[in-house]
Amino acid sequence: MKKIHFLLLFILGAIPAHSQFSPKIYAGFNGLYNKGFEKNIYGSFEIGAELFEVGFLAPEIGLKYYTGSPKELEVLNFDQNPPEGLAKFDSRFNSFVISLGPKITFGNEEAALVIIPEFNIGNIRTYKRYFSPNRNSYELSEAIDDSQKIDFWNFSAGIEGNFFDLDKVTFSVLLNYSTINTEKEFNNLQFANTSRNYNGGSEDGIGLTIRVYVDIFQK
Repeated sequence: MKKIHFLLLFILGAIPAHSQFSPKIYAGFNGLYNKGFEKNIYGSFEIGAELFEVGFLAPEIGLKYYTGSPKELEVLNFDQNPPEGLAKFDSRFNSFVISLGPKITFGNEEAALVIIPEFNIGNIRTYKRYFSPNRNSYELSEAIDDSQKIDFWNFSAGIEGNFFDLDKVTFSVLLNYSTINTEKEFNNLQFANTSRNYNGGSEDGIGLTIRVYVDIFQK
């Protein structure tokens, strides 16, 4: 909480007495790459607002929903020919977070370089399932889940502008590095019905964010 209090004080301290609030709302999608996930991708959907703009500073607040499924794991006995299935595991996670950060902008409405450090705080829920062999297939033996508080940083940089000459609408394309640690949360889940365990997820991820901004007060 000290981190988010510091960001709030920083943003409030940057507002001159004569400044005008002119919020923009945004919506976007973030796809993150990590080899530990199914098809190597997990992602988030986001909505939020750019609160105001003064000089090169444009603070933002948003709500994000992360979700992803780590790769399935099948444990085989290779002493058999063909190999015999001993166990199968899968998992997924969902996370709702509030993000807060000062967007730093260099340029104009046609095209600008933007840098966005974001602090995120919220909850993450992780799910894991264990399947035991049943003849030539598997059957569900145990399902477990857990919910924890989480906080992490995102760092983004890219371009923003009115690329399609649309009134009130601008777009941004950002390279994104996220430190959301799903691996830690999956490791906290332990099955009761087997000595085998499956720890999926990742410590971080790198990806691409696409956002659409709408200036709701522009005449």
